[in-house]
Amino acid sequence: MSIAIEQDLKEILGEINQKLEKLDNRLNSLEIGQARLEEKVDGLEKDIESLKDDTKEIKGSQKAQIWTLIGILGTALLGTVIRYIILPFPQS
Repeated sequence: MSIAIEQDLKEILGEINQKLEKLDNRLNSLEIGQARLEEKVDGLEKDIESLKDDTKEIKGSQKAQIWTLIGILGTALLGTVIRYIILPFPQS
């Protein structure tokens, strides 16, 4: 009981070539998509590094502003003490 397969070899090879071409096209599309994603990831990494630097600058700026505020409040308090506590007493 043998089964005779009667199909032209050219047809079979043609179908195989078509399927290989489709696979090749899909692979090319995937490679292009991967390259685009890699570019986007690189851009996002640069943005993250930039945000880290900005955060460091803001933290440093806040520390400087806090110490400036403390200095201003200390000077105002010292001026108030001198004006209302020390100067109202007449010097004999």
